[in-house]
Amino acid sequence: MPQFSSLEAKILNLIQREFPLTERPFDAIGAMIEISGADVIRSISDLKERSVVRNISAIFSGETLGYHLSLVALKVPPERVEAAAAFINAHPGVSHNYLRDHAFNLWFTLAEEDEEALQKSARVIQQQCCADDFLMLRNEKLLKIGFVLPIGDEAEGALESVQKPLVSRDILDREDRDAVFLLQSDLPLVERPFDVLGETDQSWNGDRLIEAGRRLLASGFMRRYAAVLRHAHAGFTHNAMTAWKIAIDDGFDARIRPFMDEGAVTHLYLRTLYPGKWEYPLFAMLHARSSEELESLLDSLARRSGLNERLVLRSLYEYKKKKVRYFSPAFKKWKHLHYD
Repeated sequence: MPQFSSLEAKILNLIQREFPLTERPFDAIGAMIEISGADVIRSISDLKERSVVRNISAIFSGETLGYHLSLVALKVPPERVEAAAAFINAHPGVSHNYLRDHAFNLWFTLAEEDEEALQKSARVIQQQCCADDFLMLRNEKLLKIGFVLPIGDEAEGALESVQKPLVSRDILDREDRDAVFLLQSDLPLVERPFDVLGETDQSWNGDRLIEAGRRLLASGFMRRYAAVLRHAHAGFTHNAMTAWKIAIDDGFDARIRPFMDEGAVTHLYLRTLYPGKWEYPLFAMLHARSSEELESLLDSLARRSGLNERLVLRSLYEYKKKKVRYFSPAFKKWKHLHYD
């Protein structure tokens, strides 16, 4: 179990929630906890070296930006898994790709620029990976999403609103799209980091990028600007994607209430149901600090919800975990290479 000083715990809990969009953000964080900005930079740098902090950047919902997304599961022959995973990883819209303990053994998230491209890219991947079967498990309803892993005894998790803002990709102009692309880069650990990000494009500077970030956040296009942690290195070493059989009827809300109330459940989705083929539409992501804690949590959720049929889709290997760079030219390059 990793140990964090009280200062590290304070910093980790702060930067997961909301990172200041200011000229000197590390000074602003330091002022909150009465240390210098330089000390904040040193602490975060050390946490990055220890693989606790994955990155600090803007976090966008692909659907809000107009992208079409799906969780995809492939049934790939064991001898083809490595080659299939490599092909999947090369798609710029794949953010997560895992080998899981199930007949459908490769699970990945796929984002594309429109519905036609999503369907076609999924088919291309299925064919190129020699998959015997595949599932497109769309997000039929987002029920809950958490974003803070509580560090320290007094910390609490936090949830994002699941209400999608009434915005449209059509109102994003070229400047906004360029800002989205730049703000997805990992923030440099320097006194004025947005100046450095702005310098990567001759038409931008730090002040203009900060202004664009604030505008995207206020309008609902950006979910938040914050740090993302590596779960295992932050102490949550036993995590599981679970799928539950549940009836979609008048008792649905009561049955999911234990999942909604449980802090260890960070993501809860209702996904596509395929009668006779996939009958576990309720997906819950669980985070625990030990195998005993995870098993206890599973049993408790089953008892409180009355849901007795579940799958624990344990991760056997992580092939990819990397944010999608929206508005990247890589999407068109991939289609040029792989579409007929």
